[in-house]
Amino acid sequence: MVKLFLVEDEIVMRDGIKSQINWEKEDIEFVGEASDGELAWPMILETKPDILLTDIKMPFMDGLELSALVRKELPDTAIIILSGYDEFVYAQQAVSLGVTDYLLKPLPPGKLLECIRRVQEKIEMERSQPDSAWSDELAREQKDAGKNLLFRALVTNDRPLGEILAMADHLGIHISARFYSVMLMMVHGVENAMPSEELRGDLASIPEQVDGWFFFDRNENGFAMIGTANSIEELSATQKQLLDLLKERMQADHSHHWFIGVGKTVNRISDIEKAYYSANKALSWRFLAGLDRAAFADDMGKVVVETSGMQETGVAFPVQDPEVPVQLDVSGAVSDDNSRKMLESFLKTGTYEEAEPFMEGVFDSVGERNLGSYLFLTYLSMDLYFSMVRFLKELGRRVDEIDETCGNINTLLKNRVTVDEARDYLTRYLKELILKRDHNAEKRYGKILRDAVSYIDDNFARDDISLNRVAQTVGMSPNHFSSIFSQEMGETFIEYLINRRMERARELLRTTQMRSSEVAYQVGYRDPHYFSSTFKKIQGMTPREYRMSCQETGK
Repeated sequence: MVKLFLVEDEIVMRDGIKSQINWEKEDIEFVGEASDGELAWPMILETKPDILLTDIKMPFMDGLELSALVRKELPDTAIIILSGYDEFVYAQQAVSLGVTDYLLKPLPPGKLLECIRRVQEKIEMERSQPDSAWSDELAREQKDAGKNLLFRALVTNDRPLGEILAMADHLGIHISARFYSVMLMMVHGVENAMPSEELRGDLASIPEQVDGWFFFDRNENGFAMIGTANSIEELSATQKQLLDLLKERMQADHSHHWFIGVGKTVNRISDIEKAYYSANKALSWRFLAGLDRAAFADDMGKVVVETSGMQETGVAFPVQDPEVPVQLDVSGAVSDDNSRKMLESFLKTGTYEEAEPFMEGVFDSVGERNLGSYLFLTYLSMDLYFSMVRFLKELGRRVDEIDETCGNINTLLKNRVTVDEARDYLTRYLKELILKRDHNAEKRYGKILRDAVSYIDDNFARDDISLNRVAQTVGMSPNHFSSIFSQEMGETFIEYLINRRMERARELLRTTQMRSSEVAYQVGYRDPHYFSSTFKKIQGMTPREYRMSCQETGK
């Protein structure tokens, strides 16, 4: 049972909170209340609550002052702030104090209880201190999931700033700075195989050696690093340091190829989205410029590619002399299939979010003067289009499937199409094609997941079952398997394992006279106490109470 203390200066609000929640039913001990922080402080020191629920604006001592005292003296106490003031300054101060949640009044029905339950579950989980072999995996899964959510929030800018800051703070990531940069990295082995676990671990540890940089494992989409600094000069220096370390590690590994895309520098957290897009554009140049090098996006959106230790803009076709009228050598253009080869390579391993910057890169690599020839533009468009159609057929899909969404290219070319119109059409077509490709891949994952679930169902009672072991049985890396399992199953590997064990435990409690400790061993738990704690969390009652309820109902 957890203990909760309430501080609220509005007596109607305070009484309403006390009466609207059945504390005993929720397994919460309501240990005290006060109308302001000054009165509350000595009572809090005496009762030592697990959860402090406090208003933010109160006389004598407000909620922020009280929270600062509690955080210093009782660091394990979870703090939930209530506020009728929807102003960022309060949220910012609350985040800096490490509060668990920040709720705005008036609260919708059930919102407060939902928040308290979430905090209560977290406290009970931390108390249990599991000693199972897979408990460390649970912690890793939760941290990885949290980092994935944070990265997505940063690069899509789809959450309030206060929420992003709180997410980062919870993960121990100090994201606040004056300047930001994004680096994206792709690594693959023979036949585009995923990098080894040893290499993944080495790459993950490198940003830890560089001030202000944070690492995100994107599984099949490679790796991302976000850099922070308080000056452009500092960010440039740490960026170079990180690049040198990454290159040094990769040059010592002759079994993998790599490419790094570096985005432009921005000065707002909300602009990390732009830095990410520019890094994606730079990364897409791996299909245009070759592997084992880095590409840099400048502030004007141009991409500069390293070549033999130097930096130069990649060009796939010769740029025409500006003094010569625009003309096209048809035989030369037809024999030069660079763009087609780039596209064919992209279709195998490129991602949906890279499609737009990749197609921009293809057109940029051709050169503006060559695109000035309408004959060449038409040839280029048709050549890329037919390459995509061939790939669509290889996927076993109908040719007209994408035409239904993007339109037929003949309709587009009937009139004198512009460069922008051609590029936009081919980009839309490429995006739809990548979606079809990935859908086919998801079907292939179906068998892998069925095999994985079958293995878990047959072996969940083993106390040494782990994410690594299951991933090994289906021939995938643990990181990739974890990501696929969560996406397709709607729950993490650990959640599925716990639920499967609890299902079997309920069956044994209903149908046998085994002691709770014996049931624990039968379903894979070495610690009976942790089994009981987990069972109560899942079922809402202890194993003994569950057995008694089954006997009373005859079920």
